[in-house]
Amino acid sequence: MEKKYPSGHKKVLILYAPLGSGHGAAAQAIEEAFVAEYPDIEVRNINVLDFVPDVFKQGLPWFYNQTTSRIPFLYKWIYNYYKYKSRSKRLNNLSRVILKKSKFVEFIGDFKPDFIISTNPLSMQLISLTKEEKVINIPSANVCTDFGFYPLWHNKDVNYYFVANEEIKKSLVKYGVKSEKIQTTGIPTSSKFSKPMDRDKIINNLNFNPLNPIVLIVGGRILYRNVVEIIDGVKRKNSKAQFIVVAGRDKILYKKLVDSGIGANPEINIFGFIDNLEEYMSVADMILTKAGGLTVSECLVKNLPMLFNDIIPGQEEDNVIYAVKQGVGIRTSGSKKSADSINMLLSHPEKLIRMKKNCKKIAKPNAAKELVEFIVSKI
Repeated sequence: MEKKYPSGHKKVLILYAPLGSGHGAAAQAIEEAFVAEYPDIEVRNINVLDFVPDVFKQGLPWFYNQTTSRIPFLYKWIYNYYKYKSRSKRLNNLSRVILKKSKFVEFIGDFKPDFIISTNPLSMQLISLTKEEKVINIPSANVCTDFGFYPLWHNKDVNYYFVANEEIKKSLVKYGVKSEKIQTTGIPTSSKFSKPMDRDKIINNLNFNPLNPIVLIVGGRILYRNVVEIIDGVKRKNSKAQFIVVAGRDKILYKKLVDSGIGANPEINIFGFIDNLEEYMSVADMILTKAGGLTVSECLVKNLPMLFNDIIPGQEEDNVIYAVKQGVGIRTSGSKKSADSINMLLSHPEKLIRMKKNCKKIAKPNAAKELVEFIVSKI
């Protein structure tokens, strides 16, 4: 059937804030879906901090990264403090003061989008500003990128919401949002996580034995010594276990792993930052990872059982609670417990099979496509 495109030249604006990688990844997945499904629609995907003074553009990500990695108890206090509706309004007001000095309203006047999508509470404040400044009342939507509800996701000026599950939808309804304005699409993930992979080819490129289990460890907050201790702890009980370790943007972790020579073991592959993680997720039996909303969603799409270690307090705790409740993840703490959990799953393959089936039940591989279809129906 031939796809019907909206009449006239339409424009969509996607906004995100680089406070963690998930918001940007969700924005990218949405843009990708627009390009694939409706190439005639002009899409701009923009970092909201590009509109604010440099002191905030540099300072806000720095503060977020410092508190989550080095002072997690402070981040947890801030997160819990603003869980209450009355207090969250104060933070909304503060972010609005920051954004008031932005050039966003001027940009909107020039670009004239037909719809605005936000993947972060901060960028939602810009939507409010456009309405305060009496710019054209542009339809807008908020994409919640976690599995637990947080008051800052609610904004009276947003027209629609895209959420991960029914629990978040119920919470928004309690805040006065009409049910028909909330779409339970799931969290948007890139289409590359849904594409079939050549398992034999990937395993062959890794020089792994296709008959032996594969454990994927993805960096985030994990320390070098913990990686080594986890691998040693698993190897002592499951000598045939194979490991893929992805340090990601953690250059210190990657350097220590390379310098240690651990990668000389043919059953261990070490990588830094890569853009083909979906390939390794396709061949792994389980993953030890951070608990970001996008990460969890990607693992669900890949039907990959998760183990969570060293969790950032706040939204990651909400994501872990959801994953454990749904039977798709296990919470661990420290290298010994992580190794013990991996060994337990390797010794009980029926549990791994059950976790994979649970992933498939709740995965939302078409979230980005459904979101785009809904928005197009409104413009």
